[in-house]
Amino acid sequence: MKPITLLASVCAFVAAISGVWSAPQTRIVGGDDAVPGQLPYQAALAVGGSFNCGAVILSELYVLTSLHCVCSAGSDKPWPPQLFTVRAGTTDIYSGGVSIVVEEITVNPNYHDLSTGIALLKLRSPFTFNEYIQPIPLAQSNPPLEAEVEISGWGRTKEGQTDMYRYLQLNEATVIDPAECARDLGREDPDILCMSHPRKNGICRGDFGGPAVYNGQVVGIASAVIGECGSYLPDVFTSVAAHYQWIQNTMQA
Repeated sequence: MKPITLLASVCAFVAAISGVWSAPQTRIVGGDDAVPGQLPYQAALAVGGSFNCGAVILSELYVLTSLHCVCSAGSDKPWPPQLFTVRAGTTDIYSGGVSIVVEEITVNPNYHDLSTGIALLKLRSPFTFNEYIQPIPLAQSNPPLEAEVEISGWGRTKEGQTDMYRYLQLNEATVIDPAECARDLGREDPDILCMSHPRKNGICRGDFGGPAVYNGQVVGIASAVIGECGSYLPDVFTSVAAHYQWIQNTMQA
């Protein structure tokens, strides 16, 4: 079974709580700079003032992210919501846009593995939508095999790299048979989307929680890397369609 790369525990950030965002871990592997307003649904998640993960804007008050972006490693119990802030409306992780404190974190208990769980974050105050901040619709079905999807984030360019890159990156990935991920993961997970990419492309640490978009809808949430970032192995995304009803019910509760 290949090793799975996940976000490190947020424990290390708790002692560093501040109002200033610290340097990110560089960009998505093989990506290009996004133009301001090009991905208005993309948000960044910080814990204790430090960039942590991506997130997806679903409404004025809710963003969606990966479970392991809000919990300690090996746990599904989220850290206190007030530790987290969501920045939106900018491609620059250091400045611009708006930053809003999280009010409540709800974890979907119906996950098959911690690495592919999701969490909904309710904000303390609503976004004001404009050309730079917009919600994206939820997909109710998975994209077809061989579909090209858009992925984005502020994560590393390759495993072990620590050089900073401050601007939002975007790239493409191809939907492939989930059995290919299951083979490399060593387990079945009906809630995943398996994404292939050329070598030296794909998601990496810091991109987790960010979106995969197809036909104007968010179809997946970046969850895990099999092996090393940018390898020939596929990346793992959580299927939004698999959790569609839970997301809708939670936002309407």
